[in-house]
Amino acid sequence: MKRYYIMALAGLMLCLNACKEDTGLADAEGCLRLSVDVSDKVEVVSRTITDEEQTDLNQNCKVRIYRGESLVQKYQGIENIPASIALVSGEYSVRVTAGDSVAASFDQRFFEGKKGFTISKGETSTVEVNCGIANTVVAITWDESLKEVFKDGYQVTVTSATGELVFSSANADQKGYFSLPEDNRKLICKFSATKLNGEKYENSTELTELKSGTLYNLTYRYTSPEQNPTGGAAITIQIDETPLQEEEFVITLKQRPVITCVDGEGVTYDLEHPVFLEPGVQKDFYFQIATSSPLVSLVIQNDRFTEWGFDANQFDMLQLNGQEEALKSLGLSVADKNSTLNGDNWKVLFAQSLIAKMTATGNNSVTNITATDTNGKTRTVVWDIIASDVKVITEEILPYEVWTSKATLHGTVVGALNSAPRFRYRVKETTDWTIVDADLTEQSFSKEISGLVPGTTYEYQAMDGEQASSVVCEFTTEDTFQPENAGFEYTSETSYILIYGDGQSMWWDTGNQGSSTLGVNVTTPDTSVKHGGKQSILLSSQYVGLGIFGKFAAGNLFVGQFISKDGTDGILGWGRPCTSRPKALKVWVRYEPGTVDYNHTGTSLINKGDMDKGIIYVAVGDWAGQEANGMTWPFVVRTKNQASLFSTEKGTYSGDGTIAYGEKTFDEAYKDGENLVELTINLDYDNYGGNKRKPTSIIIVASASKYGDYFAGSTGSKMWLDDMELIYE
Repeated sequence: MKRYYIMALAGLMLCLNACKEDTGLADAEGCLRLSVDVSDKVEVVSRTITDEEQTDLNQNCKVRIYRGESLVQKYQGIENIPASIALVSGEYSVRVTAGDSVAASFDQRFFEGKKGFTISKGETSTVEVNCGIANTVVAITWDESLKEVFKDGYQVTVTSATGELVFSSANADQKGYFSLPEDNRKLICKFSATKLNGEKYENSTELTELKSGTLYNLTYRYTSPEQNPTGGAAITIQIDETPLQEEEFVITLKQRPVITCVDGEGVTYDLEHPVFLEPGVQKDFYFQIATSSPLVSLVIQNDRFTEWGFDANQFDMLQLNGQEEALKSLGLSVADKNSTLNGDNWKVLFAQSLIAKMTATGNNSVTNITATDTNGKTRTVVWDIIASDVKVITEEILPYEVWTSKATLHGTVVGALNSAPRFRYRVKETTDWTIVDADLTEQSFSKEISGLVPGTTYEYQAMDGEQASSVVCEFTTEDTFQPENAGFEYTSETSYILIYGDGQSMWWDTGNQGSSTLGVNVTTPDTSVKHGGKQSILLSSQYVGLGIFGKFAAGNLFVGQFISKDGTDGILGWGRPCTSRPKALKVWVRYEPGTVDYNHTGTSLINKGDMDKGIIYVAVGDWAGQEANGMTWPFVVRTKNQASLFSTEKGTYSGDGTIAYGEKTFDEAYKDGENLVELTINLDYDNYGGNKRKPTSIIIVASASKYGDYFAGSTGSKMWLDDMELIYE
């Protein structure tokens, strides 16, 4: 695990070191059919979900599928889950989350569900995930005995390591939802009231080893002096612990109908692409329709039905009004149907006699199938059949297999080949093709091509010898991307130093906004040490404050923005847009460590008298986004809450969103006399699943003192940076 932190003190930012295997369809062996239920299992003691909240849960729930610890697929919103998910054989797990995982709230709840499943070759696995409240829930019951001693208006302040809620006797029905850190699962409950004689009264109780998905109902009651040997007003708490899964109220998020296509031999077809069949093929096809609520309409439409003997071009299979036998004689019928309380499963047969007509020589047949259930959920699939003698089909490229200068082309064999499979490709709207031999594996073939131009659209076709597929596909290579102000030539002198010039936009930021409160900038330009241009940027670790009223602060630099102060801590937005996948970060560096002279927290990671360490790291990822002060950032650092700090650990928001990572820790001086030295930090995609995912953002962080998050380091540590550049393959 890699975990890096940033801390803040006394209104100044002490910014320190910030510190999915995906499966291609060509490799798929089985399919997953997924449905999701969200259980509001605390409904008995809380308000119900409103229609607006249920819609929000539908649209924003997150579904992640893992193979072991590797994230292989992720989706946001029930509507965006595909009808079937192609996966290779093996053991998997699915994790579904919905709602907001805030530290403490009276109305924002967090739902979570997990389930393991197995994918077997040639089979479809149906998995239902029940998603229940994952918060630790607190309810307060105010016993009537309190009125014997206290005036109205007593309250209980419930505090966790990351949040706080105040429960009032004026609102007895309030329920508090807490997201407790795994390493600090406790709450402090402070009862506050005014006695009838006007005296103030407080009593605190600590609850430990609390569980998620559990309701704790705390009953506060008064114990008379006769019952309490110490005299005075004593408060006792009765704690009722109820696992929420025992509650029986369930609110279900219904998925749209799932429609899949298989032939009589059990082969599943991807309806996102045309289906190529040999002319006059003799084969049955089945459409399987699964719903999470009863089916009310199943419309099948083809503009050529009347040409093949039907009375109309459209039929609702649930309202045939006696036409069942006539349709069956023409090759269209309901082969099977099964209804349950949780939905319907139908199977519609397109018999080989009808398929032969649909695949007559040179035919192109388009059939639309629309299923609607009682909840109004609907799904339409388009079955596009092309009858062709060509024995190869050009397949759409997988997005993550397109880089800045290379891409992997795919094709499928649909008959007996006349020659070895090949590809031809060219820049779109040009005339000259480049032809390459392909690598054949069973019925699939592919080829990685290189030497491509970044940001350029290409088109390609699969070939059987000299005969090209009628399908032409295209792709656009990734653009190369570079950080703004990468030579740090532009800085602004305001109340604190900014890392951009007049009229420019912010791309980099530092902890200067916080430290400048006490007249110190920990990150400054330096014209005396540089690689190119007029200046470099200097990160200087310092003691900020006066006497004992201050702390150690590391010199730092990060991609993003210092958003605001939160008391003595800071809130930072990290990351900037980046859809390219660099292979490395190159930067010119000079690092001079000092001897550690501060260790305010007593961390054992580094001790006084040790040589300080510096760090630079870079990450690209597809983080969904976090909000702070009305702005959305790839990653938000709240230095008050260590659980929010950046980590590459799987299972965390930052770790799951990371698709490539690289770092350099400086254990000693790094320089050439008084000069900077070129440094290349390679980005590791293999161990983060990034070879099969596309990024949306980039994060770069540098710190002159690696353990500054523990207020530990040397006031003599300095790091110079200049001429940063992302390297591409």
